[in-house]
Amino acid sequence: MYPGNAHEQHLLERAAAGDRVAFTAPTVMEISRGLASAASASSALAAALAWFTQLAGSGAVRVLSLDAAAAVIAGRLRAAQPIPPTGARRSGSRAEQRAGWVLDLQIAACAYSHGYGLATDNQRDMTEARNLIRVLYPDAAPLDVQPPPSL
Repeated sequence: MYPGNAHEQHLLERAAAGDRVAFTAPTVMEISRGLASAASASSALAAALAWFTQLAGSGAVRVLSLDAAAAVIAGRLRAAQPIPPTGARRSGSRAEQRAGWVLDLQIAACAYSHGYGLATDNQRDMTEARNLIRVLYPDAAPLDVQPPPSL
């Protein structure tokens, strides 16, 4: 996500319409990490990092915390599936793959515990997380995992 792209426009339109627009705290971390890692290579990416930092702290979005309920869910998910089931397609070292999986579980747990679904390009991992939630909480509504809207 960066200023001027279709995702920004969609987010602002939804917020203006009064829709619930949120990012999980681990998502904010991941976007910030990606922009910060690339910011030294480009002044445009440095500006994008500043823009996203402002957006995350504004009233335009709600940041869903990794609170006690989400942390318990994430811990149970990690105990059920400690190694990423989709590791073969993940880039990076094993440690990076596992860190990415832990973040995915935290994202799913934050959204789920706060009553939100996920709109994500990461369908494979989030579907795995949704399935784990369904096993751990069979009587609860499942986590809704959708691709992002076509923009």
